[in-house]
Amino acid sequence: MFHLLTIEDRVRIPPNDFNNEVQTIEDEIEKKYVSKVVLDGGLFIALYDILGTGDSYVYSGDGAAHLMVRFRMVVFKPFKGEIMEGVIKKSTKDQVQITIGFYDEIYLNPIELPIPSSFSDEEKLWYWEWNDNQLFFENGGRVRFRVEQIEFNPEVSQPAPAPKNLNTDSMDSYTLREYKERQAENERLLQQVKSPLILKVSVKDSGLGMIEWWTGQDAGNEEDEEENDQMNEE
Repeated sequence: MFHLLTIEDRVRIPPNDFNNEVQTIEDEIEKKYVSKVVLDGGLFIALYDILGTGDSYVYSGDGAAHLMVRFRMVVFKPFKGEIMEGVIKKSTKDQVQITIGFYDEIYLNPIELPIPSSFSDEEKLWYWEWNDNQLFFENGGRVRFRVEQIEFNPEVSQPAPAPKNLNTDSMDSYTLREYKERQAENERLLQQVKSPLILKVSVKDSGLGMIEWWTGQDAGNEEDEEENDQMNEE
């Protein structure tokens, strides 16, 4: 599910941040990569560590330092067929949305529910009809699912979080222009309706679905085994 991806990229450090080089490098990397998607690479979650930096260069007309940085990013990239657990966030007639905390673009279509399943207009929830019982997929409940399809949309990657301790008054003209351009791009991206990474999942097979269903069954099986062991000992 999670991987480390090694990257080399150039980072610009403005003169006013020379005394805070490490924090500036981390902020610049996070601004550029966190919450973005790279095709077949996954969704960048966080900066893991900095492996090293190259020599710094100052170009004519720009007092900032430019240097190559080698670092590792934590990447979220589940594989098809992977079994995962999450929490049901929202249910509609069209689909069930699942979240795993940091990521909630996980969708369960009705055709991937156990058969037979129906939608309750009264409860606004899906349920599985099993042995004359209605087993509901309750919002907020933990669910186990299998990844069926992974959709990457790198052209609509989400905007990165704002840098820490941002002070535009202390920016030079070059940095301020870059910042304004990035903000404009972020606003454009926020208007996109499609997520950069979407998971389509299934709960059809045995052991999948609401975890409490199978936890109760496992507990019952363990009790039966204990009773059988006691009878055998007697």
